[in-house]
Amino acid sequence: MIQSTHEDASFKLLDRAIAGHRLSAGEIRRLYDLPTNDLAAAAHELRLRRSNPELATYSIGGNIDYTNICVVACRFCAFYRARHQEGAFTLTLDEIADQMDELRRIGGRDALLEGGINPDLPFQWYLDLLRFLKSRYPEIHIDAFSPEEILGLEKLTGRDAWDILCELKDAGLDGMPGAAAEILVDEVRERTAPTRMKTGDWLRIIDSAMKAGLHNPWVGMVIGFGETLEQRVQHLIALRDQQDRGLERYGCGFSAYKIWPARLEHTRLNGSTPPADNDAVVNEYLRDVAVARLALDNIENHRAVWRTMGFEVASRALRSGANDLCGTGSINAINACITAAGKDLPDPTEALLRDVVKCIEAAGFTAALRDPYYNILTRHESTKLEELPESAVAAGK
Repeated sequence: MIQSTHEDASFKLLDRAIAGHRLSAGEIRRLYDLPTNDLAAAAHELRLRRSNPELATYSIGGNIDYTNICVVACRFCAFYRARHQEGAFTLTLDEIADQMDELRRIGGRDALLEGGINPDLPFQWYLDLLRFLKSRYPEIHIDAFSPEEILGLEKLTGRDAWDILCELKDAGLDGMPGAAAEILVDEVRERTAPTRMKTGDWLRIIDSAMKAGLHNPWVGMVIGFGETLEQRVQHLIALRDQQDRGLERYGCGFSAYKIWPARLEHTRLNGSTPPADNDAVVNEYLRDVAVARLALDNIENHRAVWRTMGFEVASRALRSGANDLCGTGSINAINACITAAGKDLPDPTEALLRDVVKCIEAAGFTAALRDPYYNILTRHESTKLEELPESAVAAGK
């Protein structure tokens, strides 16, 4: 009888979420105790109601890391270098243009530029970069910088985020991602990255970006820092509350949400958290994808991450609450494909697009190429591999 009562309560909770009722923090925490399959089924049903039930989308964009020099030195980061350390770099405008040219070649419609907190770059450098990009690539949507980078510019200039973001917008900035969030609980942030920005600063700068009318392409959560489930819930509630504020005050908010597990093998946190086998990581990821869809009732689009989890798991995520396949066509992904493919194989962009459409179709959806604002550009009604690359790339130009 106890088990039956518990099961009844669980199904009532899922039914409430599917029906669109906002869940409390306590109810979200209870979701984590439910079987992953039940969560996935409920999240998938809600996804079908909240987004096009026939389509799963993807985009063609590029990630450009303009510098890896950083003074924040997060313990979980394998990317950063000190300014005189081997491997430290800051790209020139010509080097950034080379990557933008490649993005244009593959039909990319949006670029994401992010880097470390480099004290050697004056504020004028960022303005010059944006003006250069907008003059040379006017058709490409530019999302750039993170709240952490904006905080660095506050410290550099003595100005506040609102002034900085407004000037960056005037120079050509279209949007700012909700990066640098990881887990928005200061206890976790101080333990994993003592000099990382605090939760209050992250929310303050994100709010300024929304107030400025900048596009917010995504926000996320990175799990695996030894945080508790209660702290993950705190993170979700903080995002949901900020989304409410943005939509109510400024008429805009985060366009999408995504989650991925931390990769700590080559960082100073390696071995500091309990190891998990691959099956456990996959199950945890799919569970968190589902929980987020049920908890974040005011964020329309939820992304599956293939670059971190692989296409097979990403396909499962598309049936666990996600409606978009992210990371597609990015410069970094293409370079990885080039390295793996070798000179005698077809254009790696073609191979990548084949895999993208296969992944989406394996989840039972029609693949659709979208723009940065989730407007549909091309639907792939069936997988005709010999026709896919030409049609997909042409649609993005």
